[in-house]
Amino acid sequence: MRKLLLITMLFTSFMASAQVKISDLPTYTGTISPGAWVPIVVSGITRKYDVSNLATNTAVADSLAQFVRLQTQAPMASISGGYFYERHAIGTFTASLGWSAGRQAAGTNILATNPLSSIIVAGTSQTFSQPAAGSSVSGSQSVTVTYNSNTTFTDTVKTTDGKSAIGYTYFSVYDKRFVGWAATSTPTNSEILAAVYQDNYGGTVPLSTVLAQLGSDKYLFIVNTATINTIAINGFPSTAAFTLDSSKTFTNASGGTFTGYISVSINPFGSVGTTTLNVN
Repeated sequence: MRKLLLITMLFTSFMASAQVKISDLPTYTGTISPGAWVPIVVSGITRKYDVSNLATNTAVADSLAQFVRLQTQAPMASISGGYFYERHAIGTFTASLGWSAGRQAAGTNILATNPLSSIIVAGTSQTFSQPAAGSSVSGSQSVTVTYNSNTTFTDTVKTTDGKSAIGYTYFSVYDKRFVGWAATSTPTNSEILAAVYQDNYGGTVPLSTVLAQLGSDKYLFIVNTATINTIAINGFPSTAAFTLDSSKTFTNASGGTFTGYISVSINPFGSVGTTTLNVN
């Protein structure tokens, strides 16, 4: 019966073609070229399917439940250049993003990626030479980033048959955590900047560290963007020995200002040495 697909009944094998049973289609391991005649064995009878126009040949009106349909592969897209940075004074900065776009090579039962139709990086269309299947092209794109905003840039690659891929890179702002010693129970901005312990996890509370005490009669402080539940000093519960989580507006070394929390020991530490601090 002639329906949407051209079906020719054959009783001999086909040269340079693999015969597959319809039940084997999901794991078919033969190689079929675009536009080829595909032999299918159904109930001992070989039928050949014309797959040269798969866009319209989407069904068969006989005992077959499915037919071989080859697909082209999606393109490849990647982009780099984003990074984490400490909160900064208001303004903008420029950065260079590296991008690449590629076509996948043909594989078992799957065709190579169609030619690329467009590459758009950070909203800017790129000029490129068409890569061969299994190859890629690359380039760079300059962008302007606003300080203190978490920003995402993309590399969007499309093909002539409508497939696409997207790569991502990010610029993300963080606030530091500061743990150190102060001469009074109200640490100054400069004392905070000189903290003996600093990390890039201002919003992450758990901390365990050994602090060198800078002189006697110093107050221990913790500046954080998250509130603290418990504090232990040298293994002993010491939460009650601190004034916890007072609001603190702080300007960092990059000129960025944020409002976080400061916890300060109620009494100074009287001896020089080291202090093991655990915070949760």
